[in-house]
Amino acid sequence: MSVALVLILAVAFAFTLDRIVYVKSQEKNKDHVVSAEDEGKYGVRWEIDNPNDTGSRCLAAVNLEAGIGVGSSDGYSDFDSIYPWSEMKRCNIISGSNGSKTVIYEGEDGFALDGSNGDVFVRIPKFYVSSYVEDGYEYRVISATDGTLHSAFVENGKELGEIFISAFEGYIDNSNKLRSIANVIPTNNVTATNFLKSAKNRGGNYSLYDSRCVDAIWTLMAVEYGCRNSNLILGYGVADYLQPIDNEDLRSIKEEKSTNSITISKFSNATKNCVIKDSYITVCKGDQSNILTQAKILDIEYSSNGLYTTIHFDGKPINVDTTCFVGSAPLSTNYTETCTAPLNWHTGRAKYVSGENEKTQNPIRYRWIENVFGNVWHYLPDVTFKDLRMYVCSNMSEYSIASTTGGYKAVGTQLTEQSSNGSKADVINANFWITSLIDDDFAKDIPFGNEYNTTLLSTQAFGAYYYLNDGINIIANGGGFDHLYRCNILTQRAWVTPTTKWYLYGARLMYKDIY
Repeated sequence: MSVALVLILAVAFAFTLDRIVYVKSQEKNKDHVVSAEDEGKYGVRWEIDNPNDTGSRCLAAVNLEAGIGVGSSDGYSDFDSIYPWSEMKRCNIISGSNGSKTVIYEGEDGFALDGSNGDVFVRIPKFYVSSYVEDGYEYRVISATDGTLHSAFVENGKELGEIFISAFEGYIDNSNKLRSIANVIPTNNVTATNFLKSAKNRGGNYSLYDSRCVDAIWTLMAVEYGCRNSNLILGYGVADYLQPIDNEDLRSIKEEKSTNSITISKFSNATKNCVIKDSYITVCKGDQSNILTQAKILDIEYSSNGLYTTIHFDGKPINVDTTCFVGSAPLSTNYTETCTAPLNWHTGRAKYVSGENEKTQNPIRYRWIENVFGNVWHYLPDVTFKDLRMYVCSNMSEYSIASTTGGYKAVGTQLTEQSSNGSKADVINANFWITSLIDDDFAKDIPFGNEYNTTLLSTQAFGAYYYLNDGINIIANGGGFDHLYRCNILTQRAWVTPTTKWYLYGARLMYKDIY
């Protein structure tokens, strides 16, 4: 075989891997005929006792295929023409002072991403689910009519025909209202209580994205891609950037007034891989909670003698001294479309970073919902843990951070405490990977871990990490920009107290017609 032919084949193979990142092989089922009983029931199943079985499509989904987009390489999905996936659409919502709403879908006159014509949401139409165990397999099945209406579409006993999840991570504007708009850094370093208040300031039909929404999106994704592990579908998202840490490598080495640059010691190779032009920087003074700015990196200048590095950034000028230090910041909203190698399709990841870090440093989205995990953790308001026991509220109008009274009802027995943050490395005997989810009739569609196994990797079972501290805690979902292989749509960090705030913790908005 000639060298030229080998190169051509190698390029073709690389393109195929780039475009079709995760598609379950269905060769063994290619002659499968969907029975009349299974028609309209689209499912995923996995062998319960086999962590290497991350899932395969079943019932009417057996012969369907899907592959994500990566950068300019489009994905494809047979589910684009199947309800409910076919009716998931990006839109603007404009709320009137009387509680009315106007919905403008992408492609219609007036649709905008920047907030000039309302917030940007993704509509999800109601669907029914069946969850059951049979012959050693666990099943999740979606249907337009069969099974139980997913609880995300039920509020205070009222059935909803649709719900709306923010396309972008939450941004609190100057009027203390939570927004979903493009081209802003997601708000962070704010308590969950303040996030919930800013969502409710939008009106009674708004609240924070919750556990039921997480489960709905995970179920849709798992069935479409025949896989319970979101890492294998989308990668890890914005997961391998740098915490702002006060050490000599990241600390300012000189004082400057009213500046848009900071000079630090020479970067290590690891730091160079995390602090990248056109990504975002956090500058802190004294400690991590004192943030001077979060801004886009315009340029990185290395001294000729190799002893220091100057980072130039946009935004308002700041005063820098030798108590200041740097790290990464969340990538801005809609970065899947505005970065230097944007994603063209509704599901997949951008290709702003290529090579070995492609799956850990690029923004992702699932059917237009950007960064369903990674970038910033998302506070969830509907679940509280007290003394390792879960309290659940299924009425968004009663959401209150870290509550165990009112609409919050105790569920089941105590769960297992797990307070280790583990290792950023994906190695065995270092991390706590979920192998099953709780199954309780009183916590319907709350996807929290029930068991874990330390001998697994992030590519096995659900690929989600188990966190639960004693005391009173709420959940932060998904993982932040430094969480690496532990980022996953089902990673639920039940470590968050009512007073917790951090540059890695944010929120997202949801809208439901409950009034």
